[in-house]
Amino acid sequence: MRRIVGFALLLLMLGGCGWGRFQVPKQEYRAKVQVLGVLPLLIDRATPLAYPHSEGVYDLLLRTNVGKHDELVARLKNKKGYFDVRSLPGGAELLGMSLLEGALPVDSHGRPKGFAFNQETIAELARRNVVDALLVVVFSGAQVEETRRSRNLLESLKTDYSDVLATAAVVGRDGQILWQLNGTDSYQALQLQYPDFDEAYYNRTDHVRVKNIGLAGIERVLVEGPDKKGKLRMPKMYLELFERISSGISPGLLDSLQ
Repeated sequence: MRRIVGFALLLLMLGGCGWGRFQVPKQEYRAKVQVLGVLPLLIDRATPLAYPHSEGVYDLLLRTNVGKHDELVARLKNKKGYFDVRSLPGGAELLGMSLLEGALPVDSHGRPKGFAFNQETIAELARRNVVDALLVVVFSGAQVEETRRSRNLLESLKTDYSDVLATAAVVGRDGQILWQLNGTDSYQALQLQYPDFDEAYYNRTDHVRVKNIGLAGIERVLVEGPDKKGKLRMPKMYLELFERISSGISPGLLDSLQ
């Protein structure tokens, strides 16, 4: 009997560990969203990005994002929380222009709170693809206040850094936001700057400069590389982001015990 109670408590604790926040009760979410449509990964070019090669970063993302939402669909299907999860077609740039109506205000640390969506576009996409709701993932630039440490962890610098963050939302066919991954839960997709502690050390100064990471270094984070067997693997950034989203919006056995 004690083992059964312990196992049930464990399930309850695990069931509460999810990324993002539901904007409606979970039972209502499950009733409303039986068929989920996953859009191609979008990029918000309108949000200012304090980085000298911002267009280059967005172009890299645009290229490497192509087709990646299919992996997110596969992960959601494996969770078995929906009647169906569908990968929706379309070009990311055109979808972004018609769907995104502007970024919401950032939080106190500069992290994005998400986006306002065009309700007519949402309704048309849901109707055309016969889905109950859309999962929208958006990459955008941000100036995030953060403490970053040196490689030996002995020094630290708290200041604003330029990043690319990812937010996500499940939007019902009526335009209602049903779940959001934003603010403190938004995913740090790309670090664009770093504090140069070595320069400060060798120049015998306490002033640590923040420097930009080159486009070549950013590309290495985004480009798929082969594993030891020569098979292409998904970059870590996408794997972490998709796991965060899929664990957040997969109502199943654990949620039913709450």
